[in-house]
Amino acid sequence: MKNTVKSILKVLLIVFLVLYLGIEIFVTVCLLNFNDQRVTELGNKSLIIVDEDFSKDYKKGDLLVVTKTDGSDVENGDYIFFYNPSNNYIINYAEVSNIVQTNGYYTFVVGNEYNVYYEYFVGKKVSKYAGVGSVLKVLESKYGFLTLIILPTMVGIVFEIYAIILEVIEIKKED
Repeated sequence: MKNTVKSILKVLLIVFLVLYLGIEIFVTVCLLNFNDQRVTELGNKSLIIVDEDFSKDYKKGDLLVVTKTDGSDVENGDYIFFYNPSNNYIINYAEVSNIVQTNGYYTFVVGNEYNVYYEYFVGKKVSKYAGVGSVLKVLESKYGFLTLIILPTMVGIVFEIYAIILEVIEIKKED
């Protein structure tokens, strides 16, 4: 009976460590792929954390995975995500009222007078994960990363160093 409980605990510990390591790697990859606007870009996908309700579809705490295309799939009346050129840390979401194509690049007119150049275009296609954005925001914050990723890793390293020292002491006692 004791061996069965020990085996189950060992399996649970291994599963926990694998999940933790996966989360740790994912968060680190997200942080290493921040663009100039502090948004994670993985290839043509941007991970947008919704900080405030800005439409009936997207609520505070949602994680949006927005896919950037060449812009040819955007039509009048579509809603797009774009960086605000006056403050690149803000992502806006607005309806396209006109599209202008120049030299193979698209410029989207939103609000009948505001031009969104392709370099500020984030994308149109969205996958939404409700509530996940709040978790990722905490993990990507400096204190969240320190508390949930760096400190446990440091504890693991210190524990391993301690185990090595004990092993060396044992070997010296045998000699």
